[in-house]
Amino acid sequence: MKLRSVKRYLGGTLAVAILALPLMMVACGGEEVVEEVAETIEWGYSGAGGPENWGSISEENASCGSGAQQSPIDITGYQQAGVSPPISFSYRKEAESVTNLGTSVGANYPTGNRLGFGERTYQLETITPHTPSEHHVDGKSYALELQLLHSQVFGDVAVVSRLYDIGEADPVIQEIIDNAPSEVGTSEVTGILNARGLMTRDLGYYSYKGSATTPPCAEPVDWFIMLEIGTVSQAQVDALKAITGDNNRPLQALGGREVFTSGSRTGP
Repeated sequence: MKLRSVKRYLGGTLAVAILALPLMMVACGGEEVVEEVAETIEWGYSGAGGPENWGSISEENASCGSGAQQSPIDITGYQQAGVSPPISFSYRKEAESVTNLGTSVGANYPTGNRLGFGERTYQLETITPHTPSEHHVDGKSYALELQLLHSQVFGDVAVVSRLYDIGEADPVIQEIIDNAPSEVGTSEVTGILNARGLMTRDLGYYSYKGSATTPPCAEPVDWFIMLEIGTVSQAQVDALKAITGDNNRPLQALGGREVFTSGSRTGP
């Protein structure tokens, strides 16, 4: 994946389609002249810009309709990985800002928060909640999915995902809600929004090759869905939906891809 695609994944600009609509006008000589007027369609989660149309909104989004490694998926039929590289987290710096894109809210992080996977190292870029969850596990949907997007200097992307059932409130998710602008835009973080609080004791995960779940749906993305399920309060889910509405892309076909699971417990 190119670095440009990483930035688009982070949600810098909504992709749009330009549709030519005929407009009848009368020329000075009385003849009818047809001119074309451009109408823009923003991608979203319903209507003309909904997920079923993402691939046709623009050429840049073609992978949304034709990609062979699209996400999210129903995590099922997984197999135990023979040798599972350890996954590790070193999150030391707090979020600098929270952005409301209308379709999502995300906490943005400076360089210095690292994800390790085997010999590979990634930097945390942003954390984005989706309600309800985008990924399913054995057919089950969850109340919320928190996606932690990481990248390497050359543009390779890895997303660590946490799934949440309704239960006790999550303090990190609450910080995202408290700092999210009520309208589209970006606000500085007031308080502590450290991703360290999202780490699980169980470092086991599901893994597979997929894509970004928003346009341009770029491939490939290394997905790691943590085995341990968190809890979020119904009030927190409602607060996020009040800002973005439902923002989960429908499940995509697995095709011939393999899904692996690791049950290692190497965390604190």
